[in-house]
Amino acid sequence: MLISRKLPLAAAILTVVSIAASSIGGMMISSNALTREYSEKLSAISDGRRNQIETYLEATIKDIEEIAVTQDVAAALNLFGIALTMVEDGMENAFRDLVSDPNLSLDEKAAQGRASGASIYLNHEGKFGPVFAKIAEENGFEDIFLVKADGQVVYTLKKKDDFNVSLADAAWKDTLLAQAQKQALEKGDGDGVAFVDYAPYAPGEQSMTAFVAKPVIVGDETKGAFIVALPTGRIGAIMNNRTGLGKTGETVLINSKGYLLTDSPLTQTNDVGVVKLDPAQFSQLVGREIVSGVDDSYRENMSAKVAFAGVDFLNAGWVVAALVDSREAGEAVASMRQIVILASLVLLAVSLAGALLFSRNLTRPINALVANMRELSEGRTDFDIDNMDRKDEIGDMVRSVAVFKEAAIEKRRLEGEAEETRLTSEREASERAADKAQEAQQMQTAVDALAGGLERLSDGDLTVRLDEPFMDSLDRLRVDFNKTVVHLNSTLYQIQDGAGSIDGNAREMRASADDLSRRTEQQAASLEETSAALEEITSTVRETSERAAEAEQMANAAKDDADRSSSVVVEAVEAMEGIEKASSEISNIINVIDEIAFQTNLLALNAGVEAARAGDAGKGFAVVAQEVRELAQRAAGAATEIKDLITRSGSEVSNGVSLVKATGQALDQISQHVADINNRIATIAQASKEQLTGVQEVNSAVVQMDRMTQQNAAMVEETNAVIHKLADDSAGLSALAGEFSLSGDTADAGSSDGSVAEPAGHRLAG
Repeated sequence: MLISRKLPLAAAILTVVSIAASSIGGMMISSNALTREYSEKLSAISDGRRNQIETYLEATIKDIEEIAVTQDVAAALNLFGIALTMVEDGMENAFRDLVSDPNLSLDEKAAQGRASGASIYLNHEGKFGPVFAKIAEENGFEDIFLVKADGQVVYTLKKKDDFNVSLADAAWKDTLLAQAQKQALEKGDGDGVAFVDYAPYAPGEQSMTAFVAKPVIVGDETKGAFIVALPTGRIGAIMNNRTGLGKTGETVLINSKGYLLTDSPLTQTNDVGVVKLDPAQFSQLVGREIVSGVDDSYRENMSAKVAFAGVDFLNAGWVVAALVDSREAGEAVASMRQIVILASLVLLAVSLAGALLFSRNLTRPINALVANMRELSEGRTDFDIDNMDRKDEIGDMVRSVAVFKEAAIEKRRLEGEAEETRLTSEREASERAADKAQEAQQMQTAVDALAGGLERLSDGDLTVRLDEPFMDSLDRLRVDFNKTVVHLNSTLYQIQDGAGSIDGNAREMRASADDLSRRTEQQAASLEETSAALEEITSTVRETSERAAEAEQMANAAKDDADRSSSVVVEAVEAMEGIEKASSEISNIINVIDEIAFQTNLLALNAGVEAARAGDAGKGFAVVAQEVRELAQRAAGAATEIKDLITRSGSEVSNGVSLVKATGQALDQISQHVADINNRIATIAQASKEQLTGVQEVNSAVVQMDRMTQQNAAMVEETNAVIHKLADDSAGLSALAGEFSLSGDTADAGSSDGSVAEPAGHRLAG
């Protein structure tokens, strides 16, 4: 078969096969590549979001750990706790309303708080409040809490319902805040932080809040906890970045149970804590690996491609999920398939038409060239050669045949000249080789010298000079090299002098700044302790004043009781005197009775004598007389006994009267002493009030001095840090300059040919 037929057929077959194979292979490769690209894109995005979240959280935890161990936090916890004890009983609600009122300035609150005992708390609020507010603003904290070890919340930044409550109460003991405080107290100083995962927090706005807590330890005693509330805002801003995720793609943060911790930007409702992903797909995540899969439960009528990446944060079990609708991921594959098929058909038609034209354009000049070569092989040179202006291989072949034709014509003439040309060429070539060898030697010498100088220069040796002249075309390099070294040497000398001066001044400034910083810190600490001591003294003086007033009231009551006792004693003396007088009268009556008994006894004796004289007629009367006599004797004995008793009673009554009179005199003296004590207590109470006023004024002045000293200490710390940085930079500059070996003369300059005298070198002090 002729080539004119073989070429179109072969071109058509190869075109069809190659286009079909490339189209099918391209579609398969592109489809797999697009699918893999989407999977890799989701994995890369989930990994990037995870890194962003971990970076933010690590910085946040580091800030919390550094803040919690500062003296400000410990001092604030102590001072706020003391100040709350000074709030008067029954004024707690008024106190909370006052300190949380956003419409009043701090001075206005302090002025109104004197009645409820809130002024001291507000003084501390003015000192520590701006510091905590700045910390919350810089780190994105929702709130900051200071909680004592017994559970009392002594400070919050926002002063909501959780301010000045006890976490031990039934209403608060099961809240997230109480859990964070309990976990913090169980940790030591170097045991990191406690973490309570995101969940709705009752006193807030029902948004998801997490708590991070650190114990506040003074010495070996845990005083309480420093707690911050982490909102989802900062994390949500990271997750809502949808760059590279198309129309349906997004990233969300989920907890270990699959519930969303950040809201989806593609829905109108709040999905936090409501929507969830299947946790079975990511429950086996290990380390930094990323798991890809498909989730059909995330959105209604949506099958999502998803990539999961675990977040390494305090064993929280969080996972970043990057999702995109599978239909959106398949759109690119379908579109690519249609474009490939259409392009393949068009390319096939164009290729077939081009193959036919190409084969015809190729076979016609080949046939003519074959005829010309046949004539040339027969020794004929009188033919014309066509197609010499073609720019392809056929044109090259035609021109080659023309060369063969010309060569055949001039063969004999060229054979004569060839030998002479060969001899001339050999001679000229030998001369050129010698010149090139000499030039190459000179250039190599210059290159070696320049390389050696650059090597010494790279080692920091600025004493190097190139004194041996180079070849004319390269000697400019030597001159410029020497000038450069001299200029660099001079510059580094000036750097050395400047660095030495800066280093000396920086060292003096650093020593002075360190001393100033140390003294300022000591002064701040002393003032802070003085302020705390004065507050305690103020409280003690106030209590002393109150006790003096109470003692004054008690002394007045005692004086009144003593006056009333004196009146009672007077009445008792009068009553005793009446008793003594009545005893005397009874004694007189007893004497009368004794006399009557004596007379009755005489009468009875006489009656007995007369009855005896009467004989038998007077026996009955004698018996009666005997009985009367016995009665008279018993009456006389009883009267004697009563008289003795009355006599003793009179003596006792006389002693009682004497004792009551002595008691009355003692009560008069006690009443006088009580009056004197009352006057002195009144004087002490008045002095205590005046002393309390003075101590309060001193306390306010010391608090103001403490605030100013704290500001001065912060300014000294900043200045000290700048001076230390200046000293470090100076030392670094000296060290860098010390890496070079310099010549002794900074004013050395090259001569007109670039040569420089070689002075004794030395090395800069580092």
